[in-house]
Amino acid sequence: MPRRTARDRRLLGLWTAGWLALLLLAGLLWVGDLSLQWPVLLVPVIWALLAVRPRADRGRPRREE
Repeated sequence: MPRRTARDRRLLGLWTAGWLALLLLAGLLWVGDLSLQWPVLLVPVIWALLAVRPRADRGRPRREE
């Protein structure tokens, strides 16, 4: 199985965060109280922020300067 590039991992993380936000919002609107349970929607926001953060590629050795 080929390794995913950093761009692919970032895209997958954002895609997952987007679907999570959509499903959580739908669930809150259907059975919840949005004015009380809105902090649940911070979970996909944090997920997306973690997905777009720059990180070192673990597959390559670091170049020493």
